[in-house]
Amino acid sequence: MASSRPPLSGAVVRIEPLKLDDIVSLVAEKMWRFELPVVPVVDSEGKYAGIVSIFSILKSKYQGNTKIRSVLEKVPIVDSSYSLTDIARMFVKTGQPGLPYTEEGKIVGVISARRLLETMGLVSRVAARYIAFPLEPLKPDDPIEKARKLLAENGLRFAPVAENGKPVGVVRIYDLVNFIYNTPLRRERLGEIKGEISYFLEQPVSKIMATNFRAVNIDGQPTTMDIAEGSVVLNANGTVYGIISPYLLLRRLLPAVEEANIPLRIEGIEDLDFIARNLVFRKALEVAREIAQRGRLLEMSVVIKSREKAGERKRYDAYVSIKLDKDTFSTSSSGWDPVAVTFEAVDSAYKVFSKTKEKKRDRRISLARLRKAFS
Repeated sequence: MASSRPPLSGAVVRIEPLKLDDIVSLVAEKMWRFELPVVPVVDSEGKYAGIVSIFSILKSKYQGNTKIRSVLEKVPIVDSSYSLTDIARMFVKTGQPGLPYTEEGKIVGVISARRLLETMGLVSRVAARYIAFPLEPLKPDDPIEKARKLLAENGLRFAPVAENGKPVGVVRIYDLVNFIYNTPLRRERLGEIKGEISYFLEQPVSKIMATNFRAVNIDGQPTTMDIAEGSVVLNANGTVYGIISPYLLLRRLLPAVEEANIPLRIEGIEDLDFIARNLVFRKALEVAREIAQRGRLLEMSVVIKSREKAGERKRYDAYVSIKLDKDTFSTSSSGWDPVAVTFEAVDSAYKVFSKTKEKKRDRRISLARLRKAFS
């Protein structure tokens, strides 16, 4: 039977690998031109040596003439035998926003989070608020250094720029790395004073701000390109709530449930889409971890059931059970949105658990005071 999964080749950006003695400025130029978060590197014999990551060079503020052999990172390579979901999980496991791609033993390109999400063709059936990263926007007169820290430390493709809370543009990570590393070279070729990196980091973000950007309402459903390209998420009054950024989205969607060693059971998510399914996983895992830290968790179960209603629309019921060594708590919720319903049921179960813990603690404190009073 033929595979129905999307062809991996559509996610590959083909690029000639760089050499160990090439410099960071050349890497920055490649990243900007091809919009790639990583660039593959080979040794003098053409064998894979590693990658240079855009987040790493921005975090460390390497000088443009630094040899890339000194900033190299080793990550696994992927090929056509990997599924898109396999690669998405590898992004999360390696902490890298892109991976080198090989054909017949030769490095021929890179798969980035953006291209992977676009190839997957994800369409969100949940509101943007569930997949957005809340973020305080930059101001036009903020220094580029502030944008550098924000993008590099959070693994973002871009950051919104706003005046009075309303978006006026975005700072793209590729424009930033190009401005820092390639503007000095262009100035030098023209016989001008090229300036140090620190000089360019002191410039206002308005110098590199792009005024065309995607935006989606906080209660709207993002399109495939809103997710893959990234978009600014707006509150109902038009102010910036946060952003959807491809690599960060994958990191938030794909918690390592199988590696968490948490007794968590989730049923009934087979019919949910990729985004909804992983949002449910992440929410349940976060709460299960919190409970396990505060008590002896034997099992937490989340069960989602659907019921056919008017037309093709479904109504969902979510049931959550928390089993401890001495107590059991159960809650449920019902509604049209499976993610919202599950979040509500999980939060309700955690509140019941927390209140019970607090009551027991207060009871212990009261008994201790009584004993002390009569001793």
